[in-house]
Amino acid sequence: MPTLLHLDSSPRANSVSRQISGEFAEAWRKANPEGTHVYRDLAADPVPHVDHPQIEVMHRLEKEGVRDLTAAREAATTPEEQASWAVTWPLIEELVAADTILLGVPMYNFSVPSTFKAWFDRVLIAPLIVDPATGEGPLSGKKVVVASARGGAYGPGTPRHDSDHQERYLKAALGMVGLATDLTFLHAEMTKSAHVPRLAQFQEMAAASYQKAMEGARTHGAF
Repeated sequence: MPTLLHLDSSPRANSVSRQISGEFAEAWRKANPEGTHVYRDLAADPVPHVDHPQIEVMHRLEKEGVRDLTAAREAATTPEEQASWAVTWPLIEELVAADTILLGVPMYNFSVPSTFKAWFDRVLIAPLIVDPATGEGPLSGKKVVVASARGGAYGPGTPRHDSDHQERYLKAALGMVGLATDLTFLHAEMTKSAHVPRLAQFQEMAAASYQKAMEGARTHGAF
C-alpha cells in the first residue's frame, strides 16, 4: 500500500502552506483509501537541531564509506550517540518508507523555516546521498511536493526573483538525496497583501496564486 509522508513547518495553525498541504493530503487520501498517511507537525513538535553526538556518527559513516542503511542504523556507539541517533532514526525510517513526500514549507526571510531545516539536517546522512557514479540513492524515484507560501512575488521576471533562496535551496538540498527528480512546487504568492496596506493592490494577484496552488494540490494529490 502507498505511503504519504506529510510534514508541516509553519507555526501558524491555519497558514496558507498548511491549507495547500492539507488540500493535497485530502486528495491523496481519497485517491488512496488503503494508503498510510504519516504526519509530522514540525512547528508543534520540533525536531532537535543536530548535535555533537550525531555529527560524530555522521563523520564516521563518511570516513568509513558506509552506504548500507542497516549498518548505519547500528552506527552509534556511545550512550550520547545512541540517544541522539534514537531521535534521528525514526525520521529516516519514515522518509525511506514513503512513496510520496509532502512538505509544507513557507518562505521565511527568503529561505525556509528553521524547523524544516532542523528536520532535514537530521535525515541527511551519508547512506542517503546519491551515488556520484550512478546518480541514484535509496530515496530515488519518490514523488515530492512542496506546498509553499510567500509574502511577496518571487517568480521569474519579478524584481525579487534573485532573492528566492527557498526554492533554490530545496532543489539543491533535496537533489543531494535523489528527491529532486519528481519535484513539484505549489507556490501561493503575495500572501502579505492580506494585511500589509502598501501591498493591498496585489490582493487579486494573491487570490489567483492561491487558487492555482490549491488546484495544483488537488490535481497532484489525486495521482
